[in-house]
Amino acid sequence: MLIRYVIGRPIAPTKPKVLKSGSISKDVRSDTTEALYLRACEVEQVEPDETYVDHLRQRDLHAWVYRLDIVCTDELMSAALYDAQKAQAAIAKAPALPPRNGWACQRCRWRSHCEGDPMATHAGQWLDVAEGRPPTPLAVKHGRNTYRIKRERLGFVVSPSELRSWLTCPRLWYLEYARRLRRVVESKKALPRLRGSLTHEAIRLLTKNPNVDLRLEVELAIKELAEAGALEYDAQSELIAADQVEAIADRARSMFDLAMSGVAEVIEYEQRRIMRMPGSKKWLHGIPDAVVRMEDGRLAVIEYKTTSYKNLPNVADGYRTDPGVHLYAALLQHGQLATS
Repeated sequence: MLIRYVIGRPIAPTKPKVLKSGSISKDVRSDTTEALYLRACEVEQVEPDETYVDHLRQRDLHAWVYRLDIVCTDELMSAALYDAQKAQAAIAKAPALPPRNGWACQRCRWRSHCEGDPMATHAGQWLDVAEGRPPTPLAVKHGRNTYRIKRERLGFVVSPSELRSWLTCPRLWYLEYARRLRRVVESKKALPRLRGSLTHEAIRLLTKNPNVDLRLEVELAIKELAEAGALEYDAQSELIAADQVEAIADRARSMFDLAMSGVAEVIEYEQRRIMRMPGSKKWLHGIPDAVVRMEDGRLAVIEYKTTSYKNLPNVADGYRTDPGVHLYAALLQHGQLATS
C-alpha cells in the first residue's frame, strides 16, 4: 500500500530587505521566495540577480511544501501492529500515576505545568487547563447488527495518537488520555500547532469544495477562536495578520494540489476506522487524513503534516519510519468504518 506524506510550512515568507545602497539583499539564508524577490526588484527598479533567482527557485521546491511517497509492506504493517499490541498492553496495566519521561520534556506543551507540579497533585487546578469530554462509544457493524464499543476502559480501544503519547511519555498520556485534560487558552508558544490546525481545516474544506474562499475561511476560523477566548491577544494578533492568513490558505492549497497528483478519486477523507487487534479482544481505531485511489489502481493513505522547520526533506525523512501511518494502512486493509 502507498503512503503519501505531504508536508507544508504554513508561515509567511520574509520580504527581501532593501539595502541602504538601494539594491535588494541576496542573503542565501533569507526565508523568502523567488516571487517576493522579483517583486521587490520591480518596485525598487533593480535588475534581478539571475544566480540568486535560480537559488530561490530551487529553494522554493522544498522550503514550503514537499511530498514523500513510501510503500507500506506487509512486514512494516506487521511490525507496527506488534509494537502497538505491546504498548496497548502496557497502557491497560498503567499505574494510577504513570512516571514521567524527563528526556521528552523539552518539546512537550505540558512542560511548565509538570515542572511546577511534578507529581501532578493539582493537575485539575492548573492554569488555563480544563477537563475534556469523556470518550464517546464507537459504533461497529457486524452483519446486520451494530455494536457499540465503550472506550472508558484504559487500553481497550486505542489510537495511533494515544500510542505515540504513551511511548513518548506515560505522564503525557495520563494527562491527555486518562485525565483528559486540555489547554483552554493558547499563547504564542502554540502558534506552530495552531497554524497546523488551521491548515488542516483549510485542506478539509478544500477537499469538500475546491472553489472555497480559503483566506476568508481561515480568517473566520481565527476570529471564532478569539471570540471563544481560546487565544491570548499576542497569538491572535499574529495569526490574524493578512500575510499570515494568506500563507496558511496558500499552503493548504499547495499541499492539497501536491497530494492529489496522480490521484483518480478520493475514497475517504477523515473517516474513522476500527479493527480488532490480531489475537486480542482489544481494538485499534484511527482517522487517516485521506484514503485515495491512484490512477494505477493502488490504494494510498495520505497524511498531511505541518512544521516550522525550513528543511522539509529532512522533516519528511523523519516521518519515513513513523508507525502511525502503517497502523492506518492496517486499519484500511483489515478494519471497517466506525461512527461515534
